[in-house]
Amino acid sequence: MRTAGSRRRRGRARAGAAAAPTYRSAIALRSIDGNIARTGSAVTAWYRLAPQPWSFRSDSQREALIRRIANQLGELQGRWCHLRVTTRPFPVAGWAEAFDRNSPGRPPDVGDALGWEDFLTGEQQHLMGLSMADKEVFLGVEVSGRSVVDRWLETAAPVLHRVLPSAANAELTALETEIAHVDALVSGPGLDGVPCSAEDMAWLMHRSCALGLPAPRSVHAEPGVAWEAEDLAAFTDGVAMHQEPYAPTVTVAGRHGLQPVSRHVAVLSVGLMDSLRIPEADDPWMQRSDRLPFPVEWSARIYVRRPEEVSGELQRQMGKVRSQIRHYTHDHDLDPPMSLERQADRVLQIEDELSGGLTQLNTRVYGWWRVAVSGRDESEALTRAQQVLDLYRPRVALEHPEAQYAYAREFIPGEPLASTAYRRRGSVTWVAAGVPAASASVGDRRGVLLGETCTATRRPVAWDPWMAQEVRRASGLTAVVGGLGSGKSFLTGLMVYKTLRAGARWTVLDPSGPLAALTRLPELAPFSRHIHLLGADPGILNPYRVVAEPRRDHFLDEPDPEKAWRRERSLAAATRRRLVLDVLTGLLPYDVARMPHTRIVLLRAVREVGGGQHRDPGQVISTLRRHAREGEEHADVVADFLEERRELPQAALLFPEHTVDPADPRGPDEGAGGRATGDPSILDEEEYRLTVLTMQGMSLPRPGSPREEWTDGESLAVELLNLASWLTQRTVYTADRDLRKGVALDETHFLSQIPTGKVLIDRLARDSRKFNVRALFASQLAGDLLRVPGFASLVDAVFVGRTDDSEAQAEALRLLRVPTDVGYEEMLGTLSPRPTSGRSLGEHDENPDDTPRQFVFSDGHGGVEKIRVDLEGPHLSHLRTALDTNPDARRAHLPTTPHRTAPQTREPGDQDPGHGTGTPDRPDPPFGPAATDDTDDSDDGVPAARGPGRGGGDG
Repeated sequence: MRTAGSRRRRGRARAGAAAAPTYRSAIALRSIDGNIARTGSAVTAWYRLAPQPWSFRSDSQREALIRRIANQLGELQGRWCHLRVTTRPFPVAGWAEAFDRNSPGRPPDVGDALGWEDFLTGEQQHLMGLSMADKEVFLGVEVSGRSVVDRWLETAAPVLHRVLPSAANAELTALETEIAHVDALVSGPGLDGVPCSAEDMAWLMHRSCALGLPAPRSVHAEPGVAWEAEDLAAFTDGVAMHQEPYAPTVTVAGRHGLQPVSRHVAVLSVGLMDSLRIPEADDPWMQRSDRLPFPVEWSARIYVRRPEEVSGELQRQMGKVRSQIRHYTHDHDLDPPMSLERQADRVLQIEDELSGGLTQLNTRVYGWWRVAVSGRDESEALTRAQQVLDLYRPRVALEHPEAQYAYAREFIPGEPLASTAYRRRGSVTWVAAGVPAASASVGDRRGVLLGETCTATRRPVAWDPWMAQEVRRASGLTAVVGGLGSGKSFLTGLMVYKTLRAGARWTVLDPSGPLAALTRLPELAPFSRHIHLLGADPGILNPYRVVAEPRRDHFLDEPDPEKAWRRERSLAAATRRRLVLDVLTGLLPYDVARMPHTRIVLLRAVREVGGGQHRDPGQVISTLRRHAREGEEHADVVADFLEERRELPQAALLFPEHTVDPADPRGPDEGAGGRATGDPSILDEEEYRLTVLTMQGMSLPRPGSPREEWTDGESLAVELLNLASWLTQRTVYTADRDLRKGVALDETHFLSQIPTGKVLIDRLARDSRKFNVRALFASQLAGDLLRVPGFASLVDAVFVGRTDDSEAQAEALRLLRVPTDVGYEEMLGTLSPRPTSGRSLGEHDENPDDTPRQFVFSDGHGGVEKIRVDLEGPHLSHLRTALDTNPDARRAHLPTTPHRTAPQTREPGDQDPGHGTGTPDRPDPPFGPAATDDTDDSDDGVPAARGPGRGGGDG
């Protein structure tokens, strides 16, 4: 039997539960479940909008984007929307981890040279010093209001979750259909929104509650876990927002890590706005703030009106305008003002829209747009606010309201409006023309750093040259186009160096030779070699040997490996025969080469010699001589001209020292035993990760000059360049198929004029995916590459530097797959502008142009942006020096010249010092007085200047 005392003991409360005070959140939000945020009066679904490309699009494409956005917004009739634009610092650590994972087979570190860890650390430090951020756009859409029952169920949720879980989740369960409907609307083309993840919601709350404070180092959010009111304290605790009376800014104090930090935030509100011509003449008005060098936050509260709400208001507005026009014309017999006429035209347009029914494109909205900037103190915040005002004036008025605290809280999801002042009204098309998600998106997040975008949005540009082949199954063909001084060699050297550090292997043909400096860098020297082809052994450019023999193991994945391998061997032999025919034809004088019989006799001789890799052009000449003895007179003429060309010094590169009988299947190397001198297979040695082939001293024709104007030396130089290009690609087919390989060819505009040069470009383009090759073709004119059949359809990535000629500009845009005749041609002529600061009228800037070069970069995956090549990190100063191709006489190694004194000035009538002043022991110099051995007495050791006589030059 229970006693009264036992009943009293059972009824006593435990001390801990009764002592805890009830937590009250400092914000209006009650809970967050996934992407669903609930306040006391509404349920809002939050979405992250995809970036929308804007640069290098035609006006029709941009208008189509605006219409798609307007359509999506128009579907949200009767709903409140909260648009938030914020920034997230570029994930430097995440990029470094991805880049490190994506760098298999890196070369080992070398002694005291720059190692991989120091290289990667230097890249991160340089990137963090740029302070670049990604723009992120969030859209909150009201799903439903909340009743008293909904709020009671939320309050009792802790108990209901244990007792009756279905009742605790009844509200969200009832809204599942409506949420799915909103998901479908926002995910459509234009907005391309996806429901926010837990990390997205955490980032949005941090950036809103701690408005203006430095971004948190990391955000931790566990997916699938709902945040109750007590959990929201993680965003509000430690952050205080206050404003002094009538202060122009609001102070936000918080912590960055464990360190206290504070910022002053100035909030502006969008006011009256003139009509903007977007996209014909103006950029999206919300994207314009991306040009500023500091982050800008946006918050917009938008209500999409229902048709029945709009119709009556529009009718009243039309009546007002008509009454005003009637007042001028009928009552006073005056012409109405032009502003009133414009309103009348707009009335007629609206009336036409109403007569056809309100569609999504002419649905009306009203809302409030706020802009927030922050500074370390009030002065900096107001200075930045003034910069925003100056950026938008005079077309858009930005107001600076008094109640900064209430306006700043509007940026927090769920908070009420501070004031209905500065309400803006318009159509959804006007709202869509702001294009808040317009951004610069090019490259990827796992490749080497190339630089940064330099359009309206400033973002880092990282690019993995092998992502196209390994992930997207696309071509690895890349075009680098630009005029003289556009920075093609600098860009190529940057890509070669950084990707080689990440494990790739490169073979570079650089006829002029500046990229050979890469082989002398301490960290690359043990794995690199420089081969000067014009000084190499005879026969290294033997056209029969530069075409690699197919490897049997490359065809093991074919249905019939043996058949595929034999077919490829036959194609290689046919390629050799065609290459030899083109080269020997190119060596002949133009008048002889164009004779039909010349081609016939050469073709017969080449076919008889065959396409084996151990043949050589000397065997073709021997065959021509035999055909001449058999009665073919023209064969003897062709052989005579080829023998004459063979005597040229550079022609020895085509002919080995020993030529065997044409009927002997053995080549010169096999007949002599062992590897012959000039054997191209030296390029196949795998211990070298970088091979640079140069041809300094070779005289190439003027680009664009006709073939008949080429000299004998220029004709030979073009053929040697063609063979050197074939030699460069040899490593593609002799190395492992899966190995990341790169081939870089300069002066490729000459290859497009040779049939086998076009075959080489087409072959590399088609085989780049199969053999995992990134092939770079550098040329001064895009038209030279476009003349290669199929090049435009196979090209993956394109870099276009400064181009001045109008025809060349149009061809470069075709290569970029960018709309032509819409104004982008002139922009190519403004790339890499010469700095003019500090130059006054009539002065000449004598400083070298070392400004970073700009390119229009198409990444092959839809992104096209103007970028600035960046190699300014202090850890890469030695690479900048190596790639500096600007001539400088002060760097020249000149022999020491003895100091001389200046000649004495002669007056009219003085004896000519060149006659009779010498002695038999010391004769007169040929010009001027005898030089003495005395040096100048100046402190800097510079010899005194000479007079203007004939001996004034340094001897």
